[in-house]
Amino acid sequence: MPKQMNNVFTGLLTFAVVAAFTSQSLVDLADVLVVISVIYFSFKNHEVKSVLYGFRPKVLWPIWLIVVLGGMLVNLGPFNLYAWIDLTEFKWVITFLCFLYIGKNIEQPLKVFRIISIVILVMNFISLGLYFSRHEVRAGGIFDAAMAFSHNIAPILCLSAVFVFVDWLNFSRNSRILYSALFITSGILTALTLTRGVWIGSVLAVGVALFAWNYRKAIYISLVLGAICAAVVFSNQSIQNRVFSKTNSELTSNNERLSLWKANWRIVQDYPLLGVGFGQNKNHLRKYYDELGFAVDVPISHAHNQYLQFWAGTGTLGLLCYLAFLFFIFKAIWKGYRNAPGEYKGLMLGLFSAVLCFIIGALTEANFNISKNRFLFLLLAGVAIGFSERMSAKSGGPVK
Repeated sequence: MPKQMNNVFTGLLTFAVVAAFTSQSLVDLADVLVVISVIYFSFKNHEVKSVLYGFRPKVLWPIWLIVVLGGMLVNLGPFNLYAWIDLTEFKWVITFLCFLYIGKNIEQPLKVFRIISIVILVMNFISLGLYFSRHEVRAGGIFDAAMAFSHNIAPILCLSAVFVFVDWLNFSRNSRILYSALFITSGILTALTLTRGVWIGSVLAVGVALFAWNYRKAIYISLVLGAICAAVVFSNQSIQNRVFSKTNSELTSNNERLSLWKANWRIVQDYPLLGVGFGQNKNHLRKYYDELGFAVDVPISHAHNQYLQFWAGTGTLGLLCYLAFLFFIFKAIWKGYRNAPGEYKGLMLGLFSAVLCFIIGALTEANFNISKNRFLFLLLAGVAIGFSERMSAKSGGPVK
């Protein structure tokens, strides 16, 4: 059973990553397959409780659910069908717990990561080919959606960059070629998305991880990478315009984002405790646009800031639940990094950097609301915590 389970989980993780970079239909299919497989194996192994209680503190889930339900009932009542359908988005909790279980039961994390890296590298080359053949302004990956693609490829950039720098001396020749190619192609694609939020997230996430690893080496690496980034910015007019918001379209984008932030902040002020209801922010925007005197063509959208999105939708209590969720993810992954054997340090710190990149990027985009981005984030975070469980001092490190 362990070998069969390991093979199934390896295949599922690989398929899930492919799905996150290609098709929403494949994401939905991968989600279903992950949940069904984990249910099957957890029942077979009499480990259902380990799935349900895999993320600690487990009391977070009922508290969060009560807060969200309270906001929905107070603001919308029990009979607003369309609003309650939005609440089904919270099924991501099950997906997250299933990925955690998979991570905990993968026998050879580095081997699995190698397989997934090869698959992502192939997709990166396809994405670069599509970018140049389509003559796109912004790289949008295989599914041709620049914003969603940027918030997926940037965490991969951070993961591969940290992994390369930390474990370079431990790599074989083939591994150096593979992971360097993954790092470079992910970096090029991240730059070509022209998405400033993920640029900032990538720089900060990689920097934090490297300084946590070895601050002396991090200084030298940061200087070199900083010089490369500066050269890219000043040698590419499109990137330079994006950085400094020189074009009219950039100024319009900035103004629209500010309008969304101001309107959602007004929602927070009027509904501070429980918000207007999960996912209901957009239904209130027109009213606040009118009160603020904004033009009629300001878009109706999510808040373009995940924290403000949760704050306006589920109130201060809901935002605190989300922040607690992120905090305990970081705590678990960091513990896994500290307890990991030497050959796993780079992988764990890379996963830490990838998760941090996503969370920083959420300051300028509601990326957790985007299904493909959320799915990849849950995969990275869940698997990282699962690895951490295996690498705890009590377990004696990962099974090899």
